[in-house]
Amino acid sequence: MPWPLSPPTRRLVGLLFLLSGALLVIGEALRMYVLYTLYATQGPNAITSVQIVINLTLLVLGLLMLRYGWRERRGNDTVD
Repeated sequence: MPWPLSPPTRRLVGLLFLLSGALLVIGEALRMYVLYTLYATQGPNAITSVQIVINLTLLVLGLLMLRYGWRERRGNDTVD
């Protein structure tokens, strides 16, 4: 694959990253709500710290995917 990508391909890649990042953020926000509900109803023994760390990590990953997709769509340099 040639580098850098052509502008139409960059816009498509950016759109795909935006869509997947948005879906990941929505899904992880819902999972965090479920964890909060479990914690509120069943107490601290209902969830583990591993669940929280994994969910927060995936939430941050989704936000980074949104950032990368936005920068790719705008044509900015995405290599920081």
